[in-house]
Amino acid sequence: MGTRSPVLEAYGDEFSWSLLDAAPDGVVIVAATGEIVFVNDQAIALFGHEPEQLVGAAIEILLPEQLERVHQTHRDQYRAKPATRPMGTGLRLRARRADGSQFPVEISLSPLELGREVFVVASVRDVTDRVEAEAELRHSRDALQHAEQILAVADDRDRIARDLHDTVIQRLFAAGLNLQSTMAGTDDRTRARLEVTVDDLDETIKELRMAIFSLSATGAPPGGVRGQLLEVITDTSEALGFEPRLEFDGPIETIDPGIADHLVPVLREGLTNVARHAGAHTARVVISVGREVTLMVSDDGRGMPDEVLGGRGLANMASRAQQLGGACTMERGADGGSTLTWRVPADAQAGSERSRG
Repeated sequence: MGTRSPVLEAYGDEFSWSLLDAAPDGVVIVAATGEIVFVNDQAIALFGHEPEQLVGAAIEILLPEQLERVHQTHRDQYRAKPATRPMGTGLRLRARRADGSQFPVEISLSPLELGREVFVVASVRDVTDRVEAEAELRHSRDALQHAEQILAVADDRDRIARDLHDTVIQRLFAAGLNLQSTMAGTDDRTRARLEVTVDDLDETIKELRMAIFSLSATGAPPGGVRGQLLEVITDTSEALGFEPRLEFDGPIETIDPGIADHLVPVLREGLTNVARHAGAHTARVVISVGREVTLMVSDDGRGMPDEVLGGRGLANMASRAQQLGGACTMERGADGGSTLTWRVPADAQAGSERSRG
């Protein structure tokens, strides 16, 4: 019966029942038949039932419907071996409110012997806040683990990119210089073959630089000028029926924003013309930055018709170049196709600002 101070003896049974109502958890006392014989105030608030709806009802009224049948078996097993223990160890228990909604709970069971009858005292605690906090913690841990994996991959990619730049490209560059230095003492046929080899090395170095950029990317969509140009490639690929080959040469992100404001729409216009008029199967876009910012769009189509060469689109692209002190040309290839070349001084915007000042 526990131990209490003489101070409480004057309260008799009133103290005992008030103690149950003062408990922080819902307390439900169940008879051997499964009938609820007592609920405290916290249980009434927890489940949302009126007291008269609970007292006299089967305990399964507080369980999810799909568990009603199996719980009757569990009750029989507990009655055969009653003990103070948690209910459903290792399981995620849920209870049912009067409105049918469910919530996560922890339940502790204790046998209560009154005379010859054995009742079960179930202490029910709503653990919604804890479950949500645990879910948030798991989400944070998963996000952290994902971020760590991304960083690990990024470190590997950066290491490979450094190795390619510091070792492979430098060796290719040195090999090209060596070949160029030997050209002077060779015959015309050998010199021509060496020049082709040097050109191939230069092309390989450009492609390696593109690969280095790809390796150095973290996987997030690129921003800045590069991101805008890549977005144009993506947007026009469906109309073209293929994805153009895009090559960068030089410090693309150093392009002045004033130049980028013209470069991006020129690229879009150039690829749109290819899609509408060229009937091409491939297209190549090369954007290089040095003393000039140069855009070249070439295709293997049938060549631009005269109405396009004299149309507003080409005139607009040329006007954009002229505003920046540059030029724009469209040339037909000897074997078909066409090449758009748009170039402006790399310091065009800065120069125009100085002239205004």
